[in-house]
Amino acid sequence: MQSTSIDSNRRSWHKKSHLVDSSGAEYIVYTHDISHSGMSLFADKQYQSGQLCKVNVPVFVGATLRHFRFDCRVVFSSLCGLQGFRTKLEFLNLPPENKTLIQSVMAR
Repeated sequence: MQSTSIDSNRRSWHKKSHLVDSSGAEYIVYTHDISHSGMSLFADKQYQSGQLCKVNVPVFVGATLRHFRFDCRVVFSSLCGLQGFRTKLEFLNLPPENKTLIQSVMAR
């Protein structure tokens, strides 16, 4: 029987980030984990399944702080205690530099 553990396909990735929703409103969110197909994060508000958004994540590449933008679609969002709403996002149209970043996180 094949393992269905989500942990084998995801890596912890904790970053204070910004989510821009489809109306252009910006919110501070905290990424929780990442995979080749998406990420999950904690937010103070609930997002609707299917909603489109952009997540801007600051990451040090060497000594330089870069901001990676991920175009995403909400898969689900549910209340998760005091941490807020656990929101799972699916990536849309990943540029090559984002794929490289994800590969480096997944290799850890």
